[in-house]
Amino acid sequence: MVLATNNPPSDLLDLAIIGAGPAALTAAIYAARAGISTTVFERTAIGGALAEISHIANFPGFDGSGPNLAKMMRTQAEASGAHITYGECSDIRKTSDYFSLTVDGEPRLACTILVATGSEPRPLDPDLQYALTVPVSYCALCDGDLVKGKNVAVIGGANSALQESLYLSELAATVTIISHSAIKASTRLQEQVANVPNIKLRPGTEPTAELLNQFDHLFVFIGKRPATAFLKNLTTNANSDLFDSESYIHTTTATNHSTSVDGLFVAGDVRSGALRQAITAAADGATAAVEVAEYLKKHKNY
Repeated sequence: MVLATNNPPSDLLDLAIIGAGPAALTAAIYAARAGISTTVFERTAIGGALAEISHIANFPGFDGSGPNLAKMMRTQAEASGAHITYGECSDIRKTSDYFSLTVDGEPRLACTILVATGSEPRPLDPDLQYALTVPVSYCALCDGDLVKGKNVAVIGGANSALQESLYLSELAATVTIISHSAIKASTRLQEQVANVPNIKLRPGTEPTAELLNQFDHLFVFIGKRPATAFLKNLTTNANSDLFDSESYIHTTTATNHSTSVDGLFVAGDVRSGALRQAITAAADGATAAVEVAEYLKKHKNY
């Protein structure tokens, strides 16, 4: 696909996708198959949150680990013609004709951008973190090998906390789930946890430093926050509605993936109102890629 304007920059991408989770990789498959020059930039692990999930059982046609699903998606995206590379996008600015990105300190240019950066773990309160002497992790799959035979505490009471506690229970001597409120995970997960003898539940317990320092290792699953800080230079007065009150990205309507910034699209967990499941993120990516193709055809004279 070639830009039909006079002397476009030789390194101008049709589409730059920021992030490499299920939304991004699905969008890359659809966009590349449509003949759109597509590059995916990921700052950490290909697969995004998938790379940290020990077991996925609710993605149709797949039952296995998150990293394996991510590997399959990456292979398909690259086979479709998408380019996937590691690099942190720290800044995006809009010019009159295209976007200017800063990736690992280097400039890149793109006609359109799809933000699919998802969310990142919400950290502990800094004062509590400072008072801890115990190691702290935010990924059971990443750091599970560190806790073999040890006594572990898991902070949180929603699905992710219980799901990852099940994984940790196969490695650690004991796993204690500490939640300042009632356990809010699904009934099925609560039933599974209840049947594991080395998992203990402590709902309604404040996670103080005095309590947590009694354990050998701490895992934190207290929610997520959107990874959108790198978009700060797009929040001009004209685009003041780009984010919602929690810094997730607004779309122009509830059913599409365009934003208040012309040529900027969003998909997956980082989108305001998203269900935040792997399957819905993938669906988001497919729909967003179709919208990008329509945009390029209409606005860039492809």
